[in-house]
Amino acid sequence: MNILNTDIIKSEQDIFWQKPGQAHSLSPKPVLIISTPFQSGDAESQQLDGILKAGCKLDEAQYNIVHVAEGEKMSWYQLKESLQPRVVLLFNVLPSQLGIGSLFMLNEINRFADGFWVPTLSLSQIMEDKVLKGNLWNKALKLLFADKKHGELV
Repeated sequence: MNILNTDIIKSEQDIFWQKPGQAHSLSPKPVLIISTPFQSGDAESQQLDGILKAGCKLDEAQYNIVHVAEGEKMSWYQLKESLQPRVVLLFNVLPSQLGIGSLFMLNEINRFADGFWVPTLSLSQIMEDKVLKGNLWNKALKLLFADKKHGELV
Protein backbone atom coordinates (compact mmCIF):
# COMPACT_ATOMS: atom_id res chain seq x y z
CA MET A 1 0.00 0.00 0.00
CA ASN A 2 1.38 3.41 -1.01
CA ILE A 3 0.22 5.95 1.60
CA LEU A 4 1.08 8.90 -0.67
CA ASN A 5 -1.83 8.01 -2.96
CA THR A 6 -4.38 7.43 -0.23
CA ASP A 7 -6.77 9.83 1.43
CA ILE A 8 -4.24 10.35 4.24
CA ILE A 9 -2.01 12.62 2.14
CA LYS A 10 -3.54 13.97 -1.04
CA SER A 11 -1.47 15.19 -3.98
CA GLU A 12 -2.90 18.72 -3.58
CA GLN A 13 -0.63 19.04 -0.52
CA ASP A 14 2.43 18.83 -2.79
CA ILE A 15 2.12 22.59 -3.36
CA PHE A 16 3.54 23.17 0.11
CA TRP A 17 6.93 21.79 -1.02
CA GLN A 18 7.14 23.69 -4.31
CA LYS A 19 8.79 27.07 -4.71
CA PRO A 20 6.19 29.69 -5.72
CA GLY A 21 6.78 31.11 -9.18
CA GLN A 22 6.55 34.68 -7.90
CA ALA A 23 9.46 34.11 -5.51
CA HIS A 24 11.92 33.39 -8.34
CA SER A 25 12.13 37.06 -9.36
CA LEU A 26 12.29 38.53 -5.84
CA SER A 27 15.29 39.14 -3.59
CA PRO A 28 15.32 38.86 0.21
CA LYS A 29 13.81 41.88 2.02
CA PRO A 30 12.77 42.33 5.66
CA VAL A 31 9.03 42.79 5.01
CA LEU A 32 6.81 40.43 3.04
CA ILE A 33 3.29 41.43 2.06
CA ILE A 34 1.06 38.54 1.04
CA SER A 35 -2.20 39.75 -0.46
CA THR A 36 -5.03 38.75 -2.70
CA PRO A 37 -4.40 40.12 -6.21
CA PHE A 38 -4.88 43.78 -7.09
CA GLN A 39 -3.79 45.86 -10.07
CA SER A 40 -1.02 48.43 -9.89
CA GLY A 41 -2.57 51.89 -9.71
CA ASP A 42 -6.04 50.79 -8.55
CA ALA A 43 -7.62 51.81 -5.22
CA GLU A 44 -6.20 48.82 -3.30
CA SER A 45 -2.70 49.51 -4.61
CA GLN A 46 -2.97 53.16 -3.57
CA GLN A 47 -4.26 52.12 -0.14
CA LEU A 48 -1.29 49.77 0.33
CA ASP A 49 1.14 52.48 -0.81
CA GLY A 50 -0.34 54.83 1.76
CA ILE A 51 -0.04 52.27 4.54
CA LEU A 52 3.52 51.27 3.67
CA LYS A 53 5.08 54.55 2.57
CA ALA A 54 3.24 57.22 4.56
CA GLY A 55 2.38 55.22 7.67
CA CYS A 56 5.18 52.67 8.03
CA LYS A 57 7.85 54.80 6.29
CA LEU A 58 8.97 51.88 4.12
CA ASP A 59 10.43 52.21 0.66
CA GLU A 60 10.24 49.61 -2.10
CA ALA A 61 13.72 48.30 -1.26
CA GLN A 62 12.39 47.07 2.09
CA TYR A 63 9.43 44.92 1.08
CA ASN A 64 8.21 42.28 -1.35
CA ILE A 65 4.62 41.76 -2.43
CA VAL A 66 3.34 38.29 -3.28
CA HIS A 67 -0.19 37.76 -4.56
CA VAL A 68 -2.24 34.72 -3.60
CA ALA A 69 -5.68 34.29 -5.12
CA GLU A 70 -8.57 33.42 -2.83
CA GLY A 71 -8.41 29.67 -2.19
CA GLU A 72 -4.96 29.33 -3.83
CA LYS A 73 -2.25 27.62 -1.81
CA MET A 74 1.41 28.56 -1.57
CA SER A 75 4.39 27.20 0.34
CA TRP A 76 5.34 29.32 3.36
CA TYR A 77 8.43 27.17 3.85
CA GLN A 78 9.65 28.03 0.35
CA LEU A 79 8.78 31.72 0.68
CA LYS A 80 10.67 31.91 3.96
CA GLU A 81 13.72 30.17 2.51
CA SER A 82 13.99 32.42 -0.53
CA LEU A 83 12.74 35.80 0.77
CA GLN A 84 13.84 35.65 4.45
CA PRO A 85 11.29 38.11 5.87
CA ARG A 86 11.24 39.32 9.47
CA VAL A 87 7.73 40.82 9.17
CA VAL A 88 4.83 39.25 7.25
CA LEU A 89 1.66 41.22 6.52
CA LEU A 90 -1.30 39.10 5.40
CA PHE A 91 -4.04 40.96 3.53
CA ASN A 92 -7.07 38.67 3.15
CA VAL A 93 -4.88 35.54 3.06
CA LEU A 94 -5.41 32.73 5.55
CA PRO A 95 -2.40 31.06 7.18
CA SER A 96 -3.79 27.69 6.02
CA GLN A 97 -3.30 28.84 2.40
CA LEU A 98 0.42 28.91 3.20
CA GLY A 99 0.43 25.47 4.83
CA ILE A 100 0.42 26.96 8.34
CA GLY A 101 -1.75 25.22 10.91
CA SER A 102 -1.78 28.06 13.42
CA LEU A 103 -4.33 30.64 14.53
CA PHE A 104 -3.37 34.32 14.49
CA MET A 105 -5.06 37.31 16.10
CA LEU A 106 -6.47 39.70 13.51
CA ASN A 107 -4.90 43.19 13.31
CA GLU A 108 -2.36 42.38 16.01
CA ILE A 109 1.26 41.32 16.12
CA ASN A 110 1.69 37.54 16.21
CA ARG A 111 5.08 35.87 16.80
CA PHE A 112 5.58 32.93 14.45
CA ALA A 113 8.47 31.30 12.57
CA ASP A 114 11.12 33.70 13.90
CA GLY A 115 9.16 36.73 12.77
CA PHE A 116 6.25 39.04 13.33
CA TRP A 117 2.97 38.38 11.51
CA VAL A 118 0.06 40.78 11.10
CA PRO A 119 -3.05 39.27 9.50
CA THR A 120 -5.87 41.53 8.42
CA LEU A 121 -8.79 41.72 6.02
CA SER A 122 -8.62 42.85 2.40
CA LEU A 123 -7.32 46.25 1.36
CA SER A 124 -10.78 47.21 0.09
CA GLN A 125 -12.31 46.40 3.51
CA ILE A 126 -9.63 48.49 5.22
CA MET A 127 -10.46 51.43 2.92
CA GLU A 128 -14.15 51.22 3.85
CA ASP A 129 -13.83 50.73 7.61
CA LYS A 130 -12.01 53.44 9.59
CA VAL A 131 -12.22 51.42 12.83
CA LEU A 132 -10.54 48.42 11.15
CA LYS A 133 -7.85 50.66 9.68
CA GLY A 134 -7.31 52.31 13.08
CA ASN A 135 -6.98 48.95 14.83
CA LEU A 136 -4.49 47.72 12.24
CA TRP A 137 -2.39 50.86 12.68
CA ASN A 138 -2.59 51.21 16.49
CA LYS A 139 -2.33 47.54 17.50
CA ALA A 140 0.26 46.41 14.96
CA LEU A 141 1.84 48.60 12.29
CA LYS A 142 2.57 51.60 14.53
CA LEU A 143 4.17 49.34 17.15
CA LEU A 144 6.34 47.56 14.57
CA PHE A 145 7.42 50.40 12.30
CA ALA A 146 6.90 53.78 14.03
CA ASP A 147 7.46 52.96 17.69
CA LYS A 148 9.90 50.11 16.91
CA LYS A 149 8.62 48.26 19.98
CA HIS A 150 10.28 45.05 18.79
CA GLY A 151 13.54 46.67 17.69
CA GLU A 152 14.84 47.70 14.30
CA LEU A 153 13.14 45.31 11.86
CA VAL A 154 13.95 47.01 8.55
